[in-house]
Amino acid sequence: MKRVATLIILTGILVGGTVFTLRLMSIPQVQAQDSCTTATFQGAFGYTFTGLTGFNALPFAAVGRLVADGQGNLAGAETDSSNGDIFQRTYTGTYKVNSDCTGSEVTLDNFGKTVRCNFVIVAGGREIQAIETDNNTAIVGCLKQQLNQTLRRSAPLPQ
Repeated sequence: MKRVATLIILTGILVGGTVFTLRLMSIPQVQAQDSCTTATFQGAFGYTFTGLTGFNALPFAAVGRLVADGQGNLAGAETDSSNGDIFQRTYTGTYKVNSDCTGSEVTLDNFGKTVRCNFVIVAGGREIQAIETDNNTAIVGCLKQQLNQTLRRSAPLPQ
């Protein structure tokens, strides 16, 4: 009887240990994004920015397209709405990327205004989360990398 009880206990331990090990193997592993460089921020990105701007905290929104060269230079164009006034803005600027995938950029637009932002690169460089860091602004945005037109055209059509 003692021997049967010992076998039952050992079997329970083995089954329980196996189930526990299988459950641990199915838990997704958390992994930080690989280190980033200036080249991580490269290509064409579509984006939106929204928030408040100015001493009177006026509503602001923008939608546009930015192209980064992977060497620290960028240029773009957007349509802005500032308190309901619509205007077109173009800009050029520079950016730097830190190894932890954070970075900063400074642009100068066609109105002579300098804009500064901080950002974080996510999704392997396919998306960038940004915040304007100029005084009297509370503007945040998301940039998403556009598909390469050549790749899209050359992909086989679904059957």
